Amino acid sequence: MKKYYYEYERVSAYCYPDSWVLRNRLNIQEADALNFAEREITSARMQEALEFPLRGRFDLKHLQKLHEFIFREVYAWAGELRTINIAKGNQFCNYEYLEQYAAGIFDELKAEKYLAKVPSAQIPARLAYYLGEINVLHPFREGNGRAQRVFIAYLAQAAGYSITFEDVPADEMIEASALAFAKDYAPMKQMFERIVSPISAEEQRAFRIKMGLSRPRKRA
Repeated sequence: MKKYYYEYERVSAYCYPDSWVLRNRLNIQEADALNFAEREITSARMQEALEFPLRGRFDLKHLQKLHEFIFREVYAWAGELRTINIAKGNQFCNYEYLEQYAAGIFDELKAEKYLAKVPSAQIPARLAYYLGEINVLHPFREGNGRAQRVFIAYLAQAAGYSITFEDVPADEMIEASALAFAKDYAPMKQMFERIVSPISAEEQRAFRIKMGLSRPRKRA
């Protein structure tokens, strides 16, 4: 499998002097130590976000809210849009056009009513499409994949499904994301076909109420 590596512009606002290590609230200046601490902290926050969903409207602000929640203990800029360009085999959205590109993605999602009316056979394809497009957006300096996965898990629940990303090897996700960048969504669609399961109508409605997408039923 082809290897993909991130390429960044080194900016002092993000990195320690003469280093690629990101400035962080823990003041860890060794890359492996920071990676370990970041994973430990963000894994706990991701689990918390899945158990106690953060309300939002499935737009850029919602994605920023998730990123801020997951990374706020590590980075001062958690939830903020990046101010540099990033590449990983392909160039992600230019930072100057993040909001413009995001508007196109999330307006389309809203027009689809957040997948609530999409037939079950089409759900894996639509989830693959939106995960691929949000990955192209890549709005943050670090932690895009983790925020994206929580966002897509929320979207699936709002549509009536659960996702088990834990069953996806990292190499598979990287390869599927790279191919989706080139509009080849087949591998990502196949991935979702394997990890998506329906939830009950009651679970779906409860989640949509939490997100503000549905109103509670009035008592007689």
